[in-house]
Amino acid sequence: MKEKIKTCLAVCILVLTVPYVVTLVFQGGETSTGTEIIQEALKEGSAENEENSGNKIADTELDTEDYLTGVLAKEIPLSYQKEAVKAQAVIARTALILALETEDKKLPESMSREEMLELWGQEGFEKNYQLLEEAVEATEGEILLYDGKPIQAAFHAVSAGKTRNAKEALQREDEPYLAGADSEMDIPSPDFLKVVFMEKEEFLNKLKEISPESDITEANLLETVSVTERDSADYAVQVKVGEQTVTGEEFRDCLNLNSACFYFKEVENKIRIVTKGLGHGLGLSQYGANELAAGGKNYKEILQYYYKDITIEKNK
Repeated sequence: MKEKIKTCLAVCILVLTVPYVVTLVFQGGETSTGTEIIQEALKEGSAENEENSGNKIADTELDTEDYLTGVLAKEIPLSYQKEAVKAQAVIARTALILALETEDKKLPESMSREEMLELWGQEGFEKNYQLLEEAVEATEGEILLYDGKPIQAAFHAVSAGKTRNAKEALQREDEPYLAGADSEMDIPSPDFLKVVFMEKEEFLNKLKEISPESDITEANLLETVSVTERDSADYAVQVKVGEQTVTGEEFRDCLNLNSACFYFKEVENKIRIVTKGLGHGLGLSQYGANELAAGGKNYKEILQYYYKDITIEKNK
């Protein structure tokens, strides 16, 4: 009888501890998200980093590569083609390099291994983490450069059929690599087109948030709001609400729209709003990148398609 009890206890202990042991194997014994590691390395080597020129991160490279797996887990669907995930790995690394060079060191958000395990379960964790690691390892150290400097590697989920030109969208000259590209491969995406209907009262309240002093009523709603400027990708650049002018992105944010490529019209005493795309529309379209990958393009070709005149080089 005692032997049976001992055997039963042993089995129970084994069942309880195996998931923990397996988790440690995949974590390499490390339970930190990676943020603390990088931040500590930055503090310890801050004086050295200030003396270094170019894009060097001192001794944080290995920690950076590890941190990228968690960034990727947050940024792109893991059902996407491997080459699309690799492209996102280069984008994430470029953003991380830029963040490490800034004074506030605001890093891209990353998901810890514990969070991944909780989200995907043990089986999903093993599969997905391997995909993330492979994408990071296959692109080890690679970042996007323009004129020898890391770029602002903007990306979004789905374009409106074209990606935007930063000169038009942001009224700035310093991101010439964000020149816009045809991305008609986004059209089949379930997130390409969205139609919402808003009650006039709700729409009016939103407009009042933008222009509280304007004389807007339900009777003159669409007479007091209009898109006064669009860019070549058809996104709203300037929107006039009463006497107030805001950017298309500000208007989009106020109304919680999928993108600034929007159109509104009164239909059956409601305001119908149609949006194209998902996200700000600048840089790489993830859905488009996935379609290019499915068509045989590798990650470097995908990146060079969406970012003009850039080079892909290992960080020095």
